[in-house]
Amino acid sequence: MSDNVLSAANQQERLLIRQKIMNPNYIVGLVDGEGYFSVSIDRRKYPTYITREVNMVFGIDLKESDGRILKKVQQYFKCGNLNRKIDKRENFCDQTMYQVRSHQHINGIIIPFFKRYPFRFPSRQKKFKYFVEIGEIVKNREHLKSEGFKKVEKLVKRMRQ
Repeated sequence: MSDNVLSAANQQERLLIRQKIMNPNYIVGLVDGEGYFSVSIDRRKYPTYITREVNMVFGIDLKESDGRILKKVQQYFKCGNLNRKIDKRENFCDQTMYQVRSHQHINGIIIPFFKRYPFRFPSRQKKFKYFVEIGEIVKNREHLKSEGFKKVEKLVKRMRQ
């Protein structure tokens, strides 16, 4: 047996580099395990008006040494940003984060992709279902009205359960 055994992560990365095209099923598996759909809401009251914000994020975080995979995901989707998160805690490593925050990209690229290539984990399917509903409300600008914003609040609570 060789002393130069490659880890499973390195083997997967080399396979992706050889393929030169990111496989949709690989992306689904990666997001099933390491991805997330997040929604935060903010309502502010001012003397003459109220603002209602819904911030949606699709992301994948990996340790920095695996970050090249996220570059390929970004190239596949042709949207989103890569950022580096430095972690100074002992026994923790730095991370590369891929995030899509644009409502236009989430509704136009990310959601249609995962509708076409569904998740395998029921917990991820559930979160995605609520994420899609919230995306539709935002796309139709219903969240700017009180009843639409309340609907988003309820969906966010369900998403976190």
